[in-house]
Amino acid sequence: MSAPARPPEALATAAPHSGTPSLAVPLSARQSFWWWTTAALLGIVIFSVSVPVDVTVYRVPVLAAFAVALLQCGGILLPLVAPRWATASWIAGAVGFFAFSTPVPGAPWPVDVGGLLSLCALLASLGLRRPVREGVTAWALSVCASLLVLLVVGAGAVQVATVDGVVANLVTTTAITAAVLVLAVLVAQRVRMRGELASEHQRRVLVEERNRIARELHDVVAHSMSVIQVQAASAPYRLPHLDEATREEFADIAASARTAMREMRQLLGVLRSEGTGADGIPQPGIGQIPDLVPSLARAGVHVAVDLSPALPASGLLSLAAYRIVQESLSNVVRHAPGASTRVRGELIDGAVALAIENEPPAAAPVSHQGGHGLIGMRERCEIFGGSLYAGPTAEGGYRVLATLPLPASAPPAAAARTGKDSTPS
Repeated sequence: MSAPARPPEALATAAPHSGTPSLAVPLSARQSFWWWTTAALLGIVIFSVSVPVDVTVYRVPVLAAFAVALLQCGGILLPLVAPRWATASWIAGAVGFFAFSTPVPGAPWPVDVGGLLSLCALLASLGLRRPVREGVTAWALSVCASLLVLLVVGAGAVQVATVDGVVANLVTTTAITAAVLVLAVLVAQRVRMRGELASEHQRRVLVEERNRIARELHDVVAHSMSVIQVQAASAPYRLPHLDEATREEFADIAASARTAMREMRQLLGVLRSEGTGADGIPQPGIGQIPDLVPSLARAGVHVAVDLSPALPASGLLSLAAYRIVQESLSNVVRHAPGASTRVRGELIDGAVALAIENEPPAAAPVSHQGGHGLIGMRERCEIFGGSLYAGPTAEGGYRVLATLPLPASAPPAAAARTGKDSTPS
């Protein structure tokens, strides 16, 4: 969903409270923040444990212990910015530990607990955030390093209590890190699939809403063309004194209207689903907005409607305004049960400005899912070159502000029915 547009200034200043909704932090920024925070905390913990253990248990010199722990913990942070250097950093730390440490009977060696945890964190980070091949490459390099250690130990270059202990340590490290990598890759794949399904669902909802708008466009235009055709065809009978040229002109108008209706049905008829009303049925407009109040009152939502008499009573723009208000009120019923709501509409600088604002809910929301209705409302605004803003208020309610510019050739028309401060009985 695209970012909400800036609210119209007139309606923003006329709102009963002064609170400008703040833009939420983008999801990617939040994810990066938590990744960095988690990696930094984990690195600090492992560093704080590894240094004293390496010095006291494995007799690593203090400076070398700091360097080893820093290199291995660097492998936790570097995957976020330089994944290749992260693997090299951990291997360098492992080599340093192997070179400066002294094998101790009963203690894991040549990979200590700190090295194992840092390697698991490295592989988990690569598996979750990077392509699979990078995680597999890092794991394969750690396995190669283990084989080199076995060659060195087997050649007698390092004195150890038992070679079997070294083999068991390296096999355990290899198995644990492989399991961590596989688990991270599976989690990443699942998250990726869920994201793709959500994107596909969003696209499907958008297409369905556009089809619905196209069907309504079909109905509105078909109704208007039917009126033109009937008026043109009946003109010679209603006006008997017309000359022959005028009669032929009216006949051509009626024929053109019939042809346009037929072609429009052929073009848009495929979008009409079963059970949809017949062509040519007049669609609701701004004048029918007060008709929504009684049903909302039965649902426990108190609605006050304040519409300017100068608003257009019919046409596509009036239909779009009605649908925006209808969807906004439906969202109030679902997400803010019992919340008092106010609907205001007026002409501001040649545009229909709508404001639908509700107070905090009086009961628990009926549904926590939603957001797709905003797609249709934004699409309807964009058809007329307008904008839509939707966001929470400072008091805990919700506000929808829509602007629908009037066509330059649109004549002024008063709404047939307005609900000046109408409230449910």
